[in-house]
Amino acid sequence: MRLSNIPEEKNIKPYAIFEEIKDKKFYDFNEVQKSICDLTDKVCGSDKNIVDKPIVLNIYSHTCPDLTLIDLPGVTRIPIGQQPDNIYAVTKEMATRYCKDELTIILCVIAANVDITTSDGLEMARELDPSGSRTLGVLTKLDIMDHGTDAKKALLNQEVPLKLGYVGVKNRSKKDLDDKLSMAETVKKEKEFFNNHPIYRKLPPGCVGVDILIQKLTKILFRKIKEHLPVIMNEVNDNIRKNEEELQLLGHPLPVDDNGKLNIVWNMLSEFCETYKNVLKGKYDSKRISALKDEGGYKIKSKFKNLLEDFTGDFRATSKYKDEDISYALTIHEGDSIPGFPSVDAFYYLLRPELEMLRDPIQECLTEVFSYLEELANKILETSFQRFPRVIDDIGELVSKFLNEEKEKTKYIVDSLVDMEINYLFTNDYDYLNNYTTFIPKNQEKERVDTRNIFIREIRNRIEAYFKLVVRNLRDSIPKSIGHFLVKSIQDTMQLKLYNQLYKSTEMVSSLNEPEHIQRRREELNASIKTMKEAQKLIKRDPE
Repeated sequence: MRLSNIPEEKNIKPYAIFEEIKDKKFYDFNEVQKSICDLTDKVCGSDKNIVDKPIVLNIYSHTCPDLTLIDLPGVTRIPIGQQPDNIYAVTKEMATRYCKDELTIILCVIAANVDITTSDGLEMARELDPSGSRTLGVLTKLDIMDHGTDAKKALLNQEVPLKLGYVGVKNRSKKDLDDKLSMAETVKKEKEFFNNHPIYRKLPPGCVGVDILIQKLTKILFRKIKEHLPVIMNEVNDNIRKNEEELQLLGHPLPVDDNGKLNIVWNMLSEFCETYKNVLKGKYDSKRISALKDEGGYKIKSKFKNLLEDFTGDFRATSKYKDEDISYALTIHEGDSIPGFPSVDAFYYLLRPELEMLRDPIQECLTEVFSYLEELANKILETSFQRFPRVIDDIGELVSKFLNEEKEKTKYIVDSLVDMEINYLFTNDYDYLNNYTTFIPKNQEKERVDTRNIFIREIRNRIEAYFKLVVRNLRDSIPKSIGHFLVKSIQDTMQLKLYNQLYKSTEMVSSLNEPEHIQRRREELNASIKTMKEAQKLIKRDPE
């Protein structure tokens, strides 16, 4: 046997209790349990925090299956002795926690010499297992019931019905324990009791006896295994896959020489760049980790789609201009020449402030795209270089420097495009050149017409048309510029430029060391994978 989980806060040596009982001879598990409990109370005193700390007893036998048997205390309502005041809540929570697992078989033990309808354990079992597919009732103390009473109705499942029914057993008496009655003798004595009992001997087969209890439990166990084996197998396979993926991310143990270290960093940098490109392109990658599953170039495309959207549709570039404002602009740009000839300067004077409004949204778009590219790079760095957290900052600094250089190049191009649209007015657009000239209606030819109003309307229409033309051009050209000179350029040149920077950073490679927790994690993963693969073999093994 082996003991563990003894409360450490009491400074008890790991095998202190075992040392106390190892030389004693026990005839069954109940005696072992009683000795452990007595000695635990003795060494732990009145510590109220140890009530819910399990004592683990490992028993090895070649005649028993691998099972975990959890012997729970009864739900205690009134604290006695050194028990804590909240003993009821503690014991009920313990029973609930262990019994709610769908893989757990609930063996609900009830004394037959009391009214089973008052059993807290039976009530909890029915709540935690509503279907009744994993709860078996066990009636004890059948031999000490009052004369003239019996548990026939309960054993026939007629009193408090359970789907799996009940089994009656006869435990050893105090005298049997004192006489060191063996289990074989106990089973024989139990059979004699039931065979000679006037009521129980007439019951249908399968109602009483330890052997019947073992048979029923075995059937329930086999059924649960059959039901849950595919699920367990899937969980094992899934855990193996996840652990192998994590192990692959951790990589092989770190070499001692600088060349070996450089080669590892080189490979990790290649993986970082490849992952970065795949995420931006939306390429399917089976190695993509869960932290990146919602990332991709589609987020950049959504920012392009929203660019200058507020200036489309019903937006009017001259909505803030009154006719008087336009008339004033026409007047001040006539100069000292003959009046009545609208100047292009008046057009530009009114149009430029509207075009200047487009600068900020365009710069915001560039900044948002860059921020996303930087954020994505940091996320991938954290995972690609997780085994070397000390170099993440150094590699991140190289990546950030490279991204900022590409951003500045793109910013110059984007600013040039905006300046071009604002500072040089020209278009070959057919609609603009042919459809926005104001003519005097024929039915008004002979009437007196205010030519000043015609000029105002002409300028207003021209501004609206040209502004929409510029917005349309920029909504196409800016995303193309950012996409080509920033997003695509990063994908095409990142790996080469980072390699060049890495060759110069000899100190970073020399100081490269793997943290102890990474080494421990690799060992844990290898051990876990080995254990689960052994479990796979056992599950698949043909019992024949």
